[in-house]
Amino acid sequence: MELFDNCLSSLLNELGFCDSEEEIRRKKSSVEFLERLSVRWILDMAMHTSPNLHFNNRNLPCRIMLQGSAALGVSCASSDVDAVLIVPNFVDRDDFFVSFPDYLKIQKDVTDVVAVPETLVPLIRMSVSGVRIDLVISRLSSPYVPAHIDFEQPLEDLYRGMDLVSVRSLSGVHLAQEVKKLTNGFPLFPRLLRIVRAWVSARAIGSYVYGFPPNIAWVILVVYVCKRMANHEESMQKSGFCICKHTDVNTRSSGFISVHISDNQHPHSSSSSSGTIGGTGEHSLSCLIHAFFALFATWPWPHPVQIAPIKVVPDLGIFSWDPQRNIQDERDLMPIITPVFPNKNVSFSVRQVTKKIVTDELQRGLRIVTDILHGQAKWTDLLERYDVRNHYRHFILLTLNAVSREELNVVGGLVDSRLRDLAQLLEDNAYIHSTRISPVQSSHSSNLSGTPAQLDSNPRRQWLVAMDIEPGPVLPSGGRGPRPVNITNCLSMFYQILRERDAYTNFGEKLTHVYLKRPQTVHFRLY
Repeated sequence: MELFDNCLSSLLNELGFCDSEEEIRRKKSSVEFLERLSVRWILDMAMHTSPNLHFNNRNLPCRIMLQGSAALGVSCASSDVDAVLIVPNFVDRDDFFVSFPDYLKIQKDVTDVVAVPETLVPLIRMSVSGVRIDLVISRLSSPYVPAHIDFEQPLEDLYRGMDLVSVRSLSGVHLAQEVKKLTNGFPLFPRLLRIVRAWVSARAIGSYVYGFPPNIAWVILVVYVCKRMANHEESMQKSGFCICKHTDVNTRSSGFISVHISDNQHPHSSSSSSGTIGGTGEHSLSCLIHAFFALFATWPWPHPVQIAPIKVVPDLGIFSWDPQRNIQDERDLMPIITPVFPNKNVSFSVRQVTKKIVTDELQRGLRIVTDILHGQAKWTDLLERYDVRNHYRHFILLTLNAVSREELNVVGGLVDSRLRDLAQLLEDNAYIHSTRISPVQSSHSSNLSGTPAQLDSNPRRQWLVAMDIEPGPVLPSGGRGPRPVNITNCLSMFYQILRERDAYTNFGEKLTHVYLKRPQTVHFRLY
């Protein structure tokens, strides 16, 4: 299957799902530059608030550590860098969200600085030398930041005296390190993760703000597959999910491979035992891709996916995911649990409609991968881009007009983060079966002939909210009558949600909405 695997790797490179060496160096340089700026900012603060402090190579003023895809080494050119600024105890939340953004805005190579403090994950968004960085803060209880943070120490000692936001931010770094440790014996993990991420991106099912599992959820699912394949190899072969030993392989002239796959029962047990992957990692990439879709196309949700035991630390007053203790956890539809404390369901935003979309996509993926293995399909079929206009007939076009790029970033971020509320309000209507949110490319990108001044003169963001509306009643002629659906109340409630979070913006003036039918959307360029 080596030729088969190489074809897929080449396709990923062509599609830009692998950072070039130059892009890796550029991102690394930007993060290092931001860290130097952070050090200067904190040293200046220390001179005024804690003049007796003396920093050295062991006790630092701050550190920036990576999390997410950048920390795992699987970022792509279009992805942001997720980072954590670890600060000592004399730096507080207001410093980070007020004085630090002001400091960044006067730096020549830092642009588009936006502080977003009132979200589940408070952060500062910025562009450093052209690299987009999302920066969160983790405030330690000590006056220094250690050069080495030991995540193996007792959790009571690691997180003592830290607030919940700081614990969550630092646990993001811990999570990346734990994933690397768990997959240390599985060399194909990065390639499998890239393929899954490429598929998630193409099928538009990776945005947690729209109600889908976030990037880290797909990382956990890939780790789960690797653990199952390595630690339960015999049962995976018997069940047909491992195709390395149960195949009749014939390379065809087309370059594809014919594979006979046995059909057996799915092993649904969670793989939550601790420790690294114990296998040799000799499975083919094709086998792993098939196993991924075969496992999760029929996963018995809401049975949770776990790759490590859940940890409980009562002394900290911070609780991990526990459906028996927390009624909200009990309501989760697709629980995918992080392997580090505090263990959380990262797919908390999934609702019934998006759960069905994800499971349908997993089943579609399994069918296509099976066809690929039989030489009846191509990898490009799996990675075909989803276009909401091919599946829906009714749309709401939301347009946000701003007076500046800064306002567009701040207000646009708020609207974007609450669109799933509008989706849920619409889906509560008896005649609207489902909705799907699709951002429209901004005028900045589409109007390539304009000058920079012209492009900034009317900054705006747009979204298409697709609606699957039940057809009208059957007419005597056999056709369908109209189906009037009043969504005015849904829109009014959505605008009220926005006003509750930002009382200073006139959303009635800045955010317009209009109903469109499918033919009226063909000229839009969607992300």
